[in-house]
Amino acid sequence: MKVAIPLYKERVAPHFGSSSEILLIEIKGPSEFREAVIDLEVKSPFEMARRLLDLGVTKIVCGGISKIHKGWLIQRGISVEDNRKGEAKEILKEIVEKQGRP
Repeated sequence: MKVAIPLYKERVAPHFGSSSEILLIEIKGPSEFREAVIDLEVKSPFEMARRLLDLGVTKIVCGGISKIHKGWLIQRGISVEDNRKGEAKEILKEIVEKQGRP
């Protein structure tokens, strides 16, 4: 599973596409994951969506997101968990913990 969280400093960005910097997490198990902060260097939400698809992202956790972008992502098999806020690392911790549950 690959998860992307758009960032505003260390927090979840308030809106998808408002920042090109993301926390990218590859989860292989409850205690096995890799994370990296990368700048996608994109200029629009659609560019970001396409780039995340190219990276093999399977889930996006974000603040707000337009219906158009959310629908586009879902149609391509990416789950979208929107209306999230807070520290990205705390959300990462929740996601990793959920993966370990039966």
